[in-house]
Amino acid sequence: MKANDGDRKRRRPGKAPAVEAALVKWIDYARSRNAPLSGPLVREKAESLATSLGEESFKVSSGWFERFKKRENIVFKKLHGEAAEYSEESIWNADETGIYFRALPDGTLTFKSDNKRGGKKSKERITAMFACSAAGEKKELFVIGKSQSPRCFKHVRTLPVRYAANANAWMTGALFMEWLKDWDRKLGQERKSILLLVDNCSAHNLKTTLRNIRLEFLPKNTTSILQPCDQGIIRTAKAYFRKEMARSVLRQIDEGNRAAAADIAKKISLLDTILMLRDAWADVEASTIRNCWRKGGLVMSPEEEPTPVDPPAEISTDEFEQWIESDDSTPVSEIVTDEDIISEVQERFGAGTSGARSEEKEEDEDEEEETVVPSRAEMRNAVCILKTGLLHVGLKNVDILHRFEKEVNSVLDNTLIQGTMDKYVK
Repeated sequence: MKANDGDRKRRRPGKAPAVEAALVKWIDYARSRNAPLSGPLVREKAESLATSLGEESFKVSSGWFERFKKRENIVFKKLHGEAAEYSEESIWNADETGIYFRALPDGTLTFKSDNKRGGKKSKERITAMFACSAAGEKKELFVIGKSQSPRCFKHVRTLPVRYAANANAWMTGALFMEWLKDWDRKLGQERKSILLLVDNCSAHNLKTTLRNIRLEFLPKNTTSILQPCDQGIIRTAKAYFRKEMARSVLRQIDEGNRAAAADIAKKISLLDTILMLRDAWADVEASTIRNCWRKGGLVMSPEEEPTPVDPPAEISTDEFEQWIESDDSTPVSEIVTDEDIISEVQERFGAGTSGARSEEKEEDEDEEEETVVPSRAEMRNAVCILKTGLLHVGLKNVDILHRFEKEVNSVLDNTLIQGTMDKYVK
């Protein structure tokens, strides 16, 4: 026996060698694709592999996981090379969600004797893409509807979100490509570069050259536990949106609208939806976003105190949760086929009379009402009424009203000048 044999430590196998061997192979493959891996993600994968291997009694305990990492010499490292160039301000995640924008909750707080039936749940939908950085910065929303020119957009010069449309209100490869290239140009103007993490759905899996965005795909079947937007960011935005939608319906009832709640909800326009959704996104705090990045294991700094989104007083907590999640499984991206490609090209270039155009026309005629634009005098008067009313009910921050009035007057004055110039300059 060699002299140093007695000094060698025996390497003890784990309690589930097959699971560990499979997990090591998976980690090696994921890292070969440069995918970031967190502790929660690896532990969940271990459970999945154990089930697939028939190791039903195997449990991924904290103790086993620590011993596994020690046996396989696995440690947490900050990414080096290209990824080391990116700070938390420059690492972003983007993800889409479907939204039933006219759907009411299934239940309500009421009297035991109340026997009124709820209406049919509205399935009219949009897709919204949310993008945010690990530092908590938010990008403007990207909303996808079914109608290219809804009547409620008439006379609207600027939307507070990016908007596009197709027959299914889905994210497509063409729309994602256009969004990426536009962002890439803006980043170039700002002399910035970012790392963008997205899931590997068909609409995202593109071959394109970008100068300022490095696009990386999250490992397949891991987005629910790794992707920050899926850790509570989108859920929080939808909670704020649902809460405001409920308030808007109840306000109309309180102010004398005699229609049923479902009928009031049907009158919520796409423009109303966009404005509420934009405000909901603005209400999602940077600390909430940073916490969700930590939850996925992609940020290691201490957790911050979250701000909960309480349900409206008229809706129970359970019903509110179910309402928020009611459209989570809605498809948000295309499955690319030849028919899809042909339909999209025809829609873009106006060839043929596809079902998409028929559906769009029907939506324009039956669902969307044209927005009535008040005059400049009416808008200025509305600001004066708002100022007086808020002061009477006790608003203390008068500076907000002052800044708001100045901004409104500036916009109205500029559009008045532009309108006057248009009469003389042809």
